[in-house]
Amino acid sequence: MHQLAVILVACAGIGYCAAAVQRWRLIGRSGEIAQSRLPALWLGFAAHTAGLVIAFCIRPLDRDLLYAILGVWAGVASLLFATRYIAGPSRGLLALPVGCMALLVAMTSQAGGEQLHAEGGGAIGIVHGGFMAAYLAAVLVAGATAGLYVIAARQLRSASVRALKLPELPTLERLTERSLIVATALLMGGVATGGAAMEHAHGFSLAHPTTLIALVSLGIMVLVLAVHAAQRLSRRGFAIATIGCMALGASSLLSLLVTAHG
Repeated sequence: MHQLAVILVACAGIGYCAAAVQRWRLIGRSGEIAQSRLPALWLGFAAHTAGLVIAFCIRPLDRDLLYAILGVWAGVASLLFATRYIAGPSRGLLALPVGCMALLVAMTSQAGGEQLHAEGGGAIGIVHGGFMAAYLAAVLVAGATAGLYVIAARQLRSASVRALKLPELPTLERLTERSLIVATALLMGGVATGGAAMEHAHGFSLAHPTTLIALVSLGIMVLVLAVHAAQRLSRRGFAIATIGCMALGASSLLSLLVTAHG
């Protein structure tokens, strides 16, 4: 099974490279980039996911192999979600955050009873921390831009002189949407790697406030993006919802300061 996992990850790498070559060729052509589905990319991601599942099932568990595959998988999943959703919202892409939640639960249940209580957490802990730090930065940008949108819209309605000195509403809306998409993708990576990083933490579990806030935040962000893509949410409502996502991100940061995080 160990060799099979390695072979699948190698196939995934070949698929990613093939997709990159295909994309490079499409750049030189006109009118074909938007229509391209890049099947090699999705086949590579499917092989990568299969390799991750097999690495997770290996007994005794090869943690080095599992963490290496998991770290790269989280990065690829985050990039796929962000770039594809920005290119064109798709309901199918919303399955990726759900998959990350399931992965967190699976990793946590596997780690239960085998706490290493090690300091730090190794490379996977660094990857997890990087994802979460970048997520907090992105969600703060999204919330700040959304807040500016609400202020600018109010100034326009009141015909204030300040309205002429604020950024245009379409620009603010676009920045808010893209920042929230990037924040969601980064939180996906953080959640996906969280179960593995949790194994090295002291007394850390799914019931920990930080974990619960992260799961709730991811669920709400996915819901907001889905409703927004379906055009069931007004522009002002989307901005206010994004501000709420920022508040959840801030509460996650606060929980790190108040409670132990391993």
